[in-house]
Amino acid sequence: MRLRPVFLVSLVFIALFSIGFFTWLLGGFGGGVKPGVGVGVPPPDVGPEEDGPWNHRLLIAFSEDGRRWLKTYRVLSDQASVPDVIIDPKGRIRVYYADYYNLGIILAISRDGERWRYIRVKGLNASWVDPDVVLLPDGSYRLYASYMPLHGPQDRILSAISRDGIHFKVEAGCRYRHPGRLVVDPDVFYFQGRWYMIIGPRLTLLESEDGLTFTPVGDLPLEGAVSSTILVEGRLRIYYHHLEADGRLHIYMAETRDLEGWSVEQVLSPGPQGSLDAYGVGDPAVAELPDGGYIMVYKTWIEPPPWISGG
Repeated sequence: MRLRPVFLVSLVFIALFSIGFFTWLLGGFGGGVKPGVGVGVPPPDVGPEEDGPWNHRLLIAFSEDGRRWLKTYRVLSDQASVPDVIIDPKGRIRVYYADYYNLGIILAISRDGERWRYIRVKGLNASWVDPDVVLLPDGSYRLYASYMPLHGPQDRILSAISRDGIHFKVEAGCRYRHPGRLVVDPDVFYFQGRWYMIIGPRLTLLESEDGLTFTPVGDLPLEGAVSSTILVEGRLRIYYHHLEADGRLHIYMAETRDLEGWSVEQVLSPGPQGSLDAYGVGDPAVAELPDGGYIMVYKTWIEPPPWISGG
């Protein structure tokens, strides 16, 4: 049976409309990539006693108050680590993370926290890891990252600027450098008229007038690593992980009004044996949602890490 031209045109229109609708629903961006699934193959010179992003998994949790969290056990990506979460000017959730499977920084974007579009961040090479993104007053995005080449010092934090949060241009110089020391996991926030950055491995506070040149303030009185800081009703909430006596990471939250007095509480623990996060929970990334409540993206392990024998 031959189809009438008008009917054919209608089919094409419906198909194009459907593609356009789902593109809009998932963020309105093209150039997507697929996230990793399952454990990856480590680099050839890595021994079985070493841990790395090839065995890391990102999961999602939600909370009404930022203290009590409901785990969804929804996998955002495998072979992925050190996420950062922001809400963009259109109210979409953006998760930037270091992606071992795709060898670079990937952006996962969603309107509802359930359906995600994955986009490769442009303009940065694979030595840029541990992304942390802030929205600037002019609407642009600044991405801070650890610079970790395979050969050479891993002692600095770099930054890049973007109008759309996808295509970045590297900014000149270092935001912070400490020769002879490992410098990782930047966590940048604006508080009481100044820019601050927390770096690792030891949680160390830096400060800056312009967000470009940071100087040390001192180590924070918090036992842990890999922080994510948000501002809630004039108070800072710093989420971070800590290695417990059972050999697993747990997630804590420290709250302060002045970066001097602190209240600390544990907010997320590993799940029971057989659950997707039974081997530990770490690398928390938290953002407040536009309609209330909070989202957390956190790291766990796909297979038992080397320090947990037999799982």
